[in-house]
Amino acid sequence: MTAVRPFVVLRTRNQWSRAAHWQTAIDDATGGVELSWKRPVPVGGSIRVAAGMAFDGECRLYRSLPADGRVERLLWAAPNPLGFGQQVEDTVSLFKAESAQNVGDFSQASSASRQLAEPRGLAVDIDDRLFVAETGARRVLVYDLWSRRLLRRVLLADLSHPARRPVDIAGRERRVWVLTADPPALFRMEARSGPVPVALTAPTAAAAGSAPVRIAVSPTGEIFLLSRSAGGNCWVVPLAAGPPPLDVGPAGDIEFDAECALVVAGAPGDPFRRFKRVPEGWTEDLALQGRGYDGMGLVRMPDGSIGFWTNLGLRTAFRGRALFARVGRVTTYRLDSGEYQTRWGRMFLDACIPSGTEVRAHWLTTDSSSDEPTIPRNPPDNVDITLRRPDLSPPMPPASLAPAPAEILFPLHHRETGRELPWSRPLADDPFETFEAPVQAEPGRYLWVTLELRGNTRSSPRIKCLRVEHPGHDLLRRLPRTYARDAAAASFMNRYLSMFDGTLGEMDGRAADREVLVNPCAAPEEVLPWLASFLGLVLDLRWPPGARRTLIREITWLFRFRGTVPGLKRFLELYLGFAVVIIERFRLIGMGGALLSNEDAPATSRAILGAGFRVGGAVGTLQEDTLTGTLESAFQLEAHRFVVVIPAVLSDEQVDVVTHILNVHRPAHTAFDICSVGAGMRVGRGLHVGLSSVIGRTGAFSTLQLGASRLGRGTIVGRPEPGTNVGNSRLGGDSLVG
Repeated sequence: MTAVRPFVVLRTRNQWSRAAHWQTAIDDATGGVELSWKRPVPVGGSIRVAAGMAFDGECRLYRSLPADGRVERLLWAAPNPLGFGQQVEDTVSLFKAESAQNVGDFSQASSASRQLAEPRGLAVDIDDRLFVAETGARRVLVYDLWSRRLLRRVLLADLSHPARRPVDIAGRERRVWVLTADPPALFRMEARSGPVPVALTAPTAAAAGSAPVRIAVSPTGEIFLLSRSAGGNCWVVPLAAGPPPLDVGPAGDIEFDAECALVVAGAPGDPFRRFKRVPEGWTEDLALQGRGYDGMGLVRMPDGSIGFWTNLGLRTAFRGRALFARVGRVTTYRLDSGEYQTRWGRMFLDACIPSGTEVRAHWLTTDSSSDEPTIPRNPPDNVDITLRRPDLSPPMPPASLAPAPAEILFPLHHRETGRELPWSRPLADDPFETFEAPVQAEPGRYLWVTLELRGNTRSSPRIKCLRVEHPGHDLLRRLPRTYARDAAAASFMNRYLSMFDGTLGEMDGRAADREVLVNPCAAPEEVLPWLASFLGLVLDLRWPPGARRTLIREITWLFRFRGTVPGLKRFLELYLGFAVVIIERFRLIGMGGALLSNEDAPATSRAILGAGFRVGGAVGTLQEDTLTGTLESAFQLEAHRFVVVIPAVLSDEQVDVVTHILNVHRPAHTAFDICSVGAGMRVGRGLHVGLSSVIGRTGAFSTLQLGASRLGRGTIVGRPEPGTNVGNSRLGGDSLVG
C-alpha cells in the first residue's frame, strides 16, 4: 500500500480555461468554475453624447452642462436638514457670465450671457486644478479651485491643425490627457505646462474605421480609449501595450472603479457592463444597475464606486442580482496517468455547494490517444449529441458539449474529516469543503471528467480544485476471484473497499509526514502549544497565528537575549508586526552628577561616575549646582527604568499583551512605561529627535466636510498655494491661510 499516491490536479485559472464549458464560467475570485449567469438584455435606446463629471480632493462634484454652457459645483453626500435621505442639491455655477455692456441705445442680447461654449470633459488634478474641455471654443480652461481664478486658456494646436476640438479629459495626480476630434489626437498637459502630443494607438482590424470619442485612466495609470465606428459599435482600446481591444457594442462612456474593473455605459435604461482584467484579456462580470441614468456619462466616486446622474441627482451604481443557469457542465482536458491500463482511484473536489444545489460527476477512460470515445446522449434541441475526445497536442478541449444522461452521473460524498492531504487544514473562513467519489470507469491511461453543476438560478455551486488519484487500490486482486467474476459484484466490491483503503492510506500519509508536526511553519495550528512546550514556552493565544509560528522558530535565540534591549524589541516586533523604540531613561539624564557630599551640606552635582556618565544636576554645565529633592531622587526617577515607544494606536487587548510581554521578559528590577501614538507627542515634552520621534503621514487631520467636521478639532480650512515663501507673499493676495 502506498502511503501517498500520486494524483493529477486542476486548480488554476489556466487549467480550467482549457476545459470545455457548457453553461459554466470561471469564477474570477477563486479561479474555479461556477454556473454561467445571464446578462440582462439591453433596452435598445439611443446613445447620447456624454458630458463630464469630476470630484476634487474635498469630495465636491463638478458637472458640465454642454447645452447650457455651464459647469456647476455641488456638495456630495452632504446631510439633508429635512432628514429625507436626499443629498443637498445646492448647486453653484462655477464660471460667471460677463455682465452686459450698454453701447448707446443698444445693449447685448440676453443670449450673449452664456458662460462657456459647450463644455464637455472635466478633470481635477491632485492640486485641485479644474480642467475644462470647452469644445465649442476649441480650447482647454485651467481653473484654480482654491484661489477661484482662471490660470490658463490652452489651444490644442500643431502645424497641420491650428485649433483642435477637445471632446474629453481624464486625469491622474498632476497629469491630464485631452482627447480631441476632427481629426482624432491626444495631448498630455499639466496645470502649468503642456500640451504635449501623444501618439494614438493604431486601430486594429476589428476596430478599423472607428474613431476615439472618450478616454479613461485606470487607478494604476493605464489609459484606455473608447473608439466608435460609423455604425455605432464600440471598442475599448489601450493606449499602450496591454490587453487586446474589447468589443463592448454600443456604448456612451467608460470608467474604472476602485478594483480596476472597466465599467461601460450604454443607452439610458441599460445596465452598466463590467469587465475584469485576466491574463487572457478581459472577462465580463456581473452588470451594475444604474436606475434613472440620463446617458451623460460616468464618474468614479471618492469611495471607488461608479456614479451617474439622474433626475434626482447623483446616484451610485450597485451590483445586480445574478441569474444563474439551472444546469451546466464542464469537461476537463485529457488527464494522463503515464501508465496504460491504469485503474484510477478516488476523485476529490474542493467545492462550495449551497443548499438547493448539487454536483454530479461522470468519467471516461481510454488507452489510445487516437480514439474518439463517444457516450450516448439525451440532448435538448440544436445541441450536438457527441462528446468528442479533446486532443492535448496541443491540450485543447472540444468547443461545445452536450449534456450527459442523468443515469451515468454520480453524486459526490461530503468528507466529514476534511481534506485527504496529510495535515492540511482549510482556513477558518474558507467556504470550500472537500467532496469525494470513486472513479467509476474502466482501466485506461487517459481520463476525462465531466462535472454537472445544478443550481436554482439564485445560487450556484462553485468548484475550486479537482484531484484524482492514480493508480487506485488493488485490494480486490488480493481477494478470491469469486468476488470479481461478476461485473456488478466486482464494481460494488471495488467501491466498498475504497473506503477502507482511503482511511488506511490517509493514516499512513500522516505517519509518513509526521515531521510536519515539529516544523513551526507547517504544523497545524492546534499543535503549536504542544510544540512550544518542548522549548519551555507558553503561547499566548491572543497572538496572531503567523506571529506564534515565528516566535516558536526564533525562541532559542530570544531566550539567549531575554531581558536585554534587543530581546525585548524582537518580542514586541513579532507581536505587533513593526519596529518599536526602547529608550532607557538614563540616556536622557544629560550632564547631571553623582552626589558626593555630607548629609548636612546641600547636594551638588560636581562628581562624575565613569566616562562622562553623571546622575542628577543641571544639563550642559560643569559648575556646581544645588540639586532639589533628596539624594536618592535621581536614582529613583531615572535608574533601571525604560520607555517603550510604539508608533501606532493600540487597542485595549494589544496594550494588555504588550504589558504581559514586558512583565514576563524584562529584568525583574526594572520599571517601564508604554508610550503609543494615542498618548500624543509634544516637542519638549517627551519628543526626542532620533529616539522617540516618528516622521510620516498621520491620520489626525482630515479634509473638512459639511456636517461631519469640527473646525479646530482635526480639520484644516484652506490649502497653501505651492511656492509661497515667508516674507515674500501677501496674505489674501497670493497666499491662503491653511
